[in-house]
Amino acid sequence: MGTTVLAAPAVAVTVCPACYGLHNLGGNVWAETDDPRYRTMIDGARARLDYFYGERTANPRILICATDTCYRHIGGGGEKGRALGEFSLMLSPAGATETIATHELSHAELHHLLGASANSVPDWFDEGLAVLVSQDPRYLAPVGTPERCLMPYELALPVVDADWFSSTRHGNDLPYRQAACVVSRWARGHGNGTGVADLASRLAQGSKFGEVVNPQPTVSPSPTPSR
Repeated sequence: MGTTVLAAPAVAVTVCPACYGLHNLGGNVWAETDDPRYRTMIDGARARLDYFYGERTANPRILICATDTCYRHIGGGGEKGRALGEFSLMLSPAGATETIATHELSHAELHHLLGASANSVPDWFDEGLAVLVSQDPRYLAPVGTPERCLMPYELALPVVDADWFSSTRHGNDLPYRQAACVVSRWARGHGNGTGVADLASRLAQGSKFGEVVNPQPTVSPSPTPSR
């Protein structure tokens, strides 16, 4: 899930996780239960982020719930996870996995890189990038395969102009597959993490997103005229 506006109790639990019954596991990780496996999971998620970017620049506070009651108590909803800008992220019981944790860490990292320009990046790019960084097998082919897209690129492109929230309503996850396809193609041609960092820098300098990221349909070769 994408980032959201900071609001109580999300702000309060970010500032004081212990006040909400969360245990400090070290490394800016807090969890409802004092289980070292959570740290192992987050270490794996951070390693995926490092693989993509080379190094991380954001260090969000990570809040992990083992029960739905805890997740609702700290401000969560029906999603598996939620990044609160670059400052913190929350994981529900269903979202306490390495893949989902990496997905939310990706949102935090991108927003940290963008700074004041965070709102200039559309949701489809933010979400597609999070799928790419997290290596989510639901929406992309494995790393190392010649083609990461799980659908024809031309069928993925409509996500660029669609309204993200309307498209993903009622749990429809097709837009995630589309966004992952488009972003993976763009990232592959722009140095992956290096390209994203460059994008953030150019946006901070006043460039428009559409000037830097302009996905184009694949053009098929023209047929050879018959003689």
